[in-house]
Amino acid sequence: MAALETPWLMSMSPAAAQAAAPAGAPFGSPTTALSSSPTYATFVAPGSSHIQQTSPLLTQTPPTVTRALSLSYPYIVAADRAAALLTWTSSDIWASFLVVAAWSGIVLHWETLVRYFGHLLAVGGVAAYVYFHSAVDKEQREHPTLDAIVHSLTTLTTRLDLFFSPVTTLSLTTRDLTRLLFTTLFLSPLYVILTFYVLTPRIILLLAGVFVLTYHSLPARVTRTILWRSRSARLVTFYLTGLDFSRRRRSRSMAPAVISQRPYNARVQNEHSDAVRFTYVVYENQRKWLGIGWTANLLAYERTAWTDEFLNDCPSPDEFTLPDAEGTGMRWKWVDNQWRVDETNGDEEGWLYYDNTWKKPSKEDAFGKYTRRRRWVRNAELVEDEELEDYKPEIERKVEENSAASIDLQVANDKAVSANVSQSAAASGPNGGGSSAHDTWQELKKRTMLRHAKKDSAGDTSVSSEAANEKDNST
Repeated sequence: MAALETPWLMSMSPAAAQAAAPAGAPFGSPTTALSSSPTYATFVAPGSSHIQQTSPLLTQTPPTVTRALSLSYPYIVAADRAAALLTWTSSDIWASFLVVAAWSGIVLHWETLVRYFGHLLAVGGVAAYVYFHSAVDKEQREHPTLDAIVHSLTTLTTRLDLFFSPVTTLSLTTRDLTRLLFTTLFLSPLYVILTFYVLTPRIILLLAGVFVLTYHSLPARVTRTILWRSRSARLVTFYLTGLDFSRRRRSRSMAPAVISQRPYNARVQNEHSDAVRFTYVVYENQRKWLGIGWTANLLAYERTAWTDEFLNDCPSPDEFTLPDAEGTGMRWKWVDNQWRVDETNGDEEGWLYYDNTWKKPSKEDAFGKYTRRRRWVRNAELVEDEELEDYKPEIERKVEENSAASIDLQVANDKAVSANVSQSAAASGPNGGGSSAHDTWQELKKRTMLRHAKKDSAGDTSVSSEAANEKDNST
């Protein structure tokens, strides 16, 4: 117990009290009593401190995980910078060129560097470690937020996936690896001849390193694209590895082609059908609790009991409603009578089992499976609104009736005006009615021009009214 010094033991220990007392003060004096009293932390005024915003992740992540992420943040940042240099995705593209130049210089002049500067290289290694350690301490003192740590970790994962994509995208099977091994063994004599008479091991190491370091650079990608168009280049890669890369690339390119053809196929299908069919998908998520079994009670920081394919919260099948297409003349309606479980990828009940972190899926409920989910699907189609279709004939009939009535009324008015003009001309006689007929004609002309102006402003001139005007002019 002597080696265990706790705050409350130190406050009761005479040695600790004497050490805490100022010089010249006797033991047991009020000064000693004050020194052994609890010490309270003092906080800086809010105006001079950094404003810390609480992240939702901080309240949902266990403290042990938060502490581990905080301590590993500097190493995550360092690994992310290294991955950025290897994948040529850093903000400064020339840094990747410097890495390639440094690799080339080290490989070509390794003996000279070791012979004359070996001791300096050792000191440089120690200095690099000290610099890296100080950078780690600086990053830890800045106290990054949990969101920043998760963002850096996600960026690192993305860059590592990009760096290893040349191997992972091949999806090599055991048969492919066996074929590659036997092809390499078959070409071993050729490799030995090249290393003895053509290429030295140093040149091979240099070329291999430059190839790896520059694989994701823009010039290398353009060069590979141009060379891959040549049939000779594809044959050389096939005979050197025994793998048909063209078939794999063609199979990978089929998915974007199918996706790009979907709108066209949907359009063709819509031309020959009355409805657009859509499949709604809802995922049911459950977690296994010891002593309880499978329930819909999930952890607070993970997905909810019912989600869509993007893990967004959505209602259960009993509460799911179709979207409203108001104002489009269309409406959604269900094709299936009820929701059904998709049993293509799961067990007999459609469940797919995962571990505690929703990874490693399998169809069987094993010992380490603590989560599961299954897929509920239901088809719906977008059809024209039948109620709107019922109103269309009545609306069109009313419009036609109103148009016909307005045209008949206009023709009748024109005929009445023409009859009045004829009667006035006949009553005035051939000699003395010239001025009266002229005045009547001018009045009729003004009325006609006014009527035309009103029709032009309203934008509703009909063929029947034009015929009536021509008849008035001829009269």
